Amino acid sequence: MPEYLSAHIQERLAAQAHELGIRVDVRGDVVHLRGEVVSEERRREVEEAARAAAEGHRICNEVSVVPVGEPDGEERLS
Repeated sequence: MPEYLSAHIQERLAAQAHELGIRVDVRGDVVHLRGEVVSEERRREVEEAARAAAEGHRICNEVSVVPVGEPDGEERLS
């Protein structure tokens, strides 16, 4: 049954948080989320979507925030 719940959570992450690269592992009554997002807001959205899909389970959010900055300047192609 953990595989079914994991797939259900990943579907919710895709539909609600628009995140496809988050790994979901269910161990007992704990759902572990792992991966990278670009902001703390996205991290919270991932957790909220997982919490909504995994009612009754504890969420362990191990998703890292890796900000994406603006480029330093124009890229020159030669």
